[in-house]
Order: sequence, then structure tokens, then C-alpha cells
Amino acid sequence: MLKGNTAEGYKQNSSRQRQFGRQLIQDYVNRLPGAAILDLGCGTGELSTYLAELVGQNGSVTGVDPDVDRIKVAQESHKGVKNLSFVEGSTSNFPGVGSETYDIIYSSAVLHWVPDKKEAFENMFSSLKPAGKIVLWYNDRLPTTHDRVYRELNPENLEKLLNRLHCETRPVIEEICTTAGFDILKSYDVKFGDSTHVFENGESLCNFFWATTHGVFDPKLVTEDRLASLCARYSSGKAGEIKLCPAENDFYSVLVAVKPAKAAE
Repeated sequence: MLKGNTAEGYKQNSSRQRQFGRQLIQDYVNRLPGAAILDLGCGTGELSTYLAELVGQNGSVTGVDPDVDRIKVAQESHKGVKNLSFVEGSTSNFPGVGSETYDIIYSSAVLHWVPDKKEAFENMFSSLKPAGKIVLWYNDRLPTTHDRVYRELNPENLEKLLNRLHCETRPVIEEICTTAGFDILKSYDVKFGDSTHVFENGESLCNFFWATTHGVFDPKLVTEDRLASLCARYSSGKAGEIKLCPAENDFYSVLVAVKPAKAAE
């Protein structure tokens, strides 16, 4: 049974995104007392809270997301964190856009949803202080596990699901980034490796894809036959449990870039 809205479902089902995002923070966002950080595409705010710990009470973190329901969940869930605020917005429109406000702009699993990447990088560049940094990870293609589930369980919605994505390859992203004025520090791929996604049953799998697609994946379209077929091929051997293993060539991409200390005229 689906409970609550997709934002509440996302908070309960986004542990993998948080895992990858937290690792990125640990690798490239140092403890920076007093810094101003923008979490661009913050979801329900769990990683924003982690960033708030790194900047201390004299710093600030602003979490932005276009999903107003996710913002409401973030505001309620993290209202006790004094140096953290959440605002509805996007890569096109966020607090401080164009004003050289931020020391770091962090973005976790967001860029592949953004249609106008040129605008996104230009806005990030103009919103960073000189020597400010962007730290982000993104997918350059739909992961194999997601493709399997979309095609097998929601074929009627496949086109709608695929059209939500705006993936670009790493070389294209790098070109857009440098054209906006950034100097790239790191750009590389990370294999998903053994990060198998385990669901305790078919219901939990459907809840995950419902929540992480803003409800575009429709559990009502998942027939018993479709679910039984998928479970038979991806069963872990434990009753009801489903293991979706990444393909050998599945990866996500990391980009770390800096705005020059004195931007070119």
C-alpha cells in the first residue's frame, strides 16, 4: 500500500542516493566554518543537514528543490537546524542566483533531470564567489536496473518515464562546464560495482520507483504476472526478496570544478 505523498515516500526510499551523495561530500567538501553552501536539488534535505554540520553555526546551507512537497518535508524534518533553510527553486531560479553568494554549490543526482544544462552551469558560475567550487554527481544514462523495471513493470508509462531524463555524456558535460567559465579539477566515472539494490518484496520495489519518479511510475500498472516474472529472475533466494544487480558497465559520473579566483573579463 502506498502511504502519504511521493515526497514522504522519497524520504523513506532514497538511502542509495544519500549513500553516494554523502561519499561525495566526504571526498570534496571539507569542514568549512562560516561557509555558504547551496544544495541544488536537495530532495528532502538529509544531505543538506550533513552539509550544515560542516559549515558550523556561522555558516549557512540553503537547500533548493523544484518539488514543493519535498521542500515541505525537508522544512518539517529539519526545522531544528538553525543554519539550514529550504526554498522551492531550480537550476533556473534559486536564492542568490547571479550574486556571487556561495562558496560551494553541491548537487547530488540532479543534473540528469535538468533539460537546460548550459543555463544551469552559467547560473552556478555566476552565483559562486571567486574561487568557489561546484561538487556534483550525475548519471549519463538510465541505470540498467531502472530500465529493466520500467520496461517490465510499467511499459505503458515507459515513454513518459524516459522523457523525464535529460542525460548527457561526461565529455559533453565537461564542455558545457568549461564553456561556462569553470576550471575542472576532477571529472571521472564511478562504477556502481557491488551496490546491489535489495527490496524485501515486490511492494517495496514498487514503492521505491513510485517515490523516486514523482509518481510517474504507477504501481497500479504492475500486474501480478509482471511482478512474478521479475521476481522469478531477480530473486535473492529469500522468500519474496528481490535483488537488482547493476550491470558491469553501470556507473555514475563525478564533477568537481572551480570558478577562477578572478573571473576572465
